[in-house]
Amino acid sequence: MTLDKVEHHFMRKFASCLPAHIVTSSIDAKISAIIHANDERSWGRHTINVRSTLPVQTRTYYFVMFAGIYKRPQSRNLAEHISHPLAMLSNMKFPPLVLLLLACFVLNLFYLLKSSFGLNVARSFSPDIWDSIISSASSR
Repeated sequence: MTLDKVEHHFMRKFASCLPAHIVTSSIDAKISAIIHANDERSWGRHTINVRSTLPVQTRTYYFVMFAGIYKRPQSRNLAEHISHPLAMLSNMKFPPLVLLLLACFVLNLFYLLKSSFGLNVARSFSPDIWDSIISSASSR
């Protein structure tokens, strides 16, 4: 395997990190060089790295959140935007959607708190959601 015969971008980048004599050497030397290169990767370290699981009944769900310094070259970003144009659009829609859902949750929480204390903003109008919750709970 020589660097000019490597076609996949990952392998091209990976082979460029290896010494030239390793690229053209035996399988055993390549395997040990791969193990060494894997131990020294910097792309796997993030400033914020939160991983957790949430067991719900018979299934377990996981969530992951990473944050850190953006190190990709602009040429790669441009190539990704060209090859996946809808990804950029969905990335732009996600934060406002999360904020909208959070705002709805907070407003509903405030409404339930207001209703539980019997406060009405407009005297002649009240949807009586709190009263229906209380009446359905007391009828059980």
